[in-house]
Amino acid sequence: MDIVSFVILHYRDYESTDLCVRSILRMERQERIRIVIVDNDVDVPQKTREQNMRRYRQCGGTEVLFVQEDGGFSHANNSGYAFARDRQNASFIVVLNNDIEFTQKDFVLRLDEEYADHPCHVMGPDIVRRSTGEHQNPMDTRLRTKEEAEYTVRMNRRALRLYPILYPLLYWNNRRTEKRMTQERLAQSELHASLREDIVPFGACLIFTPGFVRQEGKAFWPETRFFYEEYLLALRCRRSGYKIFYDPALKALHESGTATKKNFQNEKQRLRFQMERTAEAAEMYLKTLSE
Repeated sequence: MDIVSFVILHYRDYESTDLCVRSILRMERQERIRIVIVDNDVDVPQKTREQNMRRYRQCGGTEVLFVQEDGGFSHANNSGYAFARDRQNASFIVVLNNDIEFTQKDFVLRLDEEYADHPCHVMGPDIVRRSTGEHQNPMDTRLRTKEEAEYTVRMNRRALRLYPILYPLLYWNNRRTEKRMTQERLAQSELHASLREDIVPFGACLIFTPGFVRQEGKAFWPETRFFYEEYLLALRCRRSGYKIFYDPALKALHESGTATKKNFQNEKQRLRFQMERTAEAAEMYLKTLSE
């Protein structure tokens, strides 16, 4: 019996985590399903974290892991992935944000069928943003070039040096960029209707198949704190000869950034954090490109 483990990265937003867990518990083939909730809320006292997570102890096949060090997105997800791989003996490991909701009760059966028809190492489902209806997968159709990553680092570093002065301009530019990207995704909905290979998958929900799980002890490497993990994964898969598929037969709903938004008192703090982590991750990507 092939075990399918769902590794949920939890941070602050219990409402989203509850919705995510309930959607998995509604699936068919529960005898094959395991859930790993990775509590990445490292700033909260351990006793409080354990009390807040007590609700999930009653769910059969559910484990809760408490990350102790602030290693960021990749590190926390790798902790859950390793537990699913080594302790739960999972064949398929679905690594997801806590603001993902599954609507297909036959998700596990569909996963079996799609993997049998299209053997690969990593699968990305059709992820639809709940508030706008945009399809967020694939995130990109190609890897970032060295020049693009260098530009990202350079512009973010410059903007951060003058952040208090430039913030109003950066804020409105960020809003315009997000709006433009949403409109582009909505206008290209037909592109998301068919299977696609050799893409950069959206990191909110990634499916690591037996071909990957048997070979790899980590889902993400090198470990970035936030951002660029999808490009690093796609680069790693390309170098290892691994196949990545976007598969629209598998579906999920998503609401971007709910946990991140809860962590910041205002947009100014959130945008600064985003720019700092993006520059840091792009530098790591550049280093990996050169190796």
